Amino acid sequence: MKLLREIILVISLSFISFSMFGQNDTVSRIKPGVQWDTAVVIKPVHTPEHLIGIKYDYSFTSVSMTPKMGVKPVQSPVNVAVLYTYYHPLWSVIDIFGLQTGLRYTKYGFVNGEYNFENFEQTVSIVELPLISAFHIDLGDHFRVLLSIGPFIGYRFATTKDNGFDCFDNRIDYGIQGGAGLAYIIGKRFELHLEGTFHYSLSMLYHPEKMSSVSWIYSYPWQASIGLGFHVKLN
Repeated sequence: MKLLREIILVISLSFISFSMFGQNDTVSRIKPGVQWDTAVVIKPVHTPEHLIGIKYDYSFTSVSMTPKMGVKPVQSPVNVAVLYTYYHPLWSVIDIFGLQTGLRYTKYGFVNGEYNFENFEQTVSIVELPLISAFHIDLGDHFRVLLSIGPFIGYRFATTKDNGFDCFDNRIDYGIQGGAGLAYIIGKRFELHLEGTFHYSLSMLYHPEKMSSVSWIYSYPWQASIGLGFHVKLN
């Protein structure tokens, strides 16, 4: 029994010695003044946002014509839209993407300029459906930079022509729009948007042969506007 106790004691002392040697060796390899620490970083999870709002635009509009007909732009002071915006963070982390759609009432038109053609100038009223990629970059808790681009489709339902639309007029409208602006976030529910937007229609105002079957005219309406929107967050 005495011999067994001595063997156990020797093994225990040897294990303690090796353990202390290992600790000293590890400590000697770490540079003094360096603190080793680990931390778990939890990234913020962004949830989707649903906004509904109204927007008012003040616009200048004209028609790009080939050959040039010397037309001048006109003011379009009444343009109103009801919009739905959905911001959807990618993988719940990258919070810059969004979609926007709704209904917009607006007008395109032009007046005689260099050439005073009789019964040539006109303005058409349109209902539009935008389908927009709405990007946003948050700046702190109260501001957002807004960028948008995408197509729109519409229907030209009224004109200032005395005889109304004829078979040469294109009633279906479609094109592309893009814009930029700034949003101010009020509390947790409300946002004010100030945006500049440019619309370019890819649907000619009328068939090229409307004026003449020999000299064709290509007419593409455009609109430059500044708008103010008020939006309410639904969630």
